Amino acid sequence: MALPEVLVHDLQSAGYYPQLTQGILADSLFDEPVLAHFVHIDTHVDIESIHRHVTAFVLTETRLLLAHVDDDPNAEPGSKPRAVTSSEDIELDRLGTVMVGRTFADPAAFQPGDKPVEVSLTLSWGASKRIEAFPETCGDPNCMGDHGYGGSVFAEDVMIRVSAQAEGQAAVDRIAEFSGKLRAAVFHARLRSRR
Repeated sequence: MALPEVLVHDLQSAGYYPQLTQGILADSLFDEPVLAHFVHIDTHVDIESIHRHVTAFVLTETRLLLAHVDDDPNAEPGSKPRAVTSSEDIELDRLGTVMVGRTFADPAAFQPGDKPVEVSLTLSWGASKRIEAFPETCGDPNCMGDHGYGGSVFAEDVMIRVSAQAEGQAAVDRIAEFSGKLRAAVFHARLRSRR
């Protein structure tokens, strides 16, 4: 299946194995038209190396398709690079959380139509959970007793953050538009499933 030109352009612009990502998407769409998409490139730097990965979010009438391409961490030093890929499709009514966070500059001067300078998108459908643990206290600042640990469990399968300062305002606008279309599609899918 041929991908929409704008999606191909965004994969090419990301510059991280675009043909590979295009192939994964084309194999996974099963001739469903693309309603919206967002391509997110991310780079992580640690003491020994640089790791890159790209995730393409593709919205169709029935599902959200995630295609992920990552550097192979097990590649032999000095050998040609290798990439690890995965794709997952989630039925829209299975998405339990579609949380969109927006950050606005100068909120006191906010006017309708002002664009956020940062957008975060958190999606969950039960595939993974995040645990945050912390030491419990009794409230006495001088107490040296061990009060155990407390914590919270959060369903968080995917979380991305796009900032105008890091990726540019155009990227923030694209994730904001995609997030809006995804939320609307999930809302309508849930309504259809309740009928």
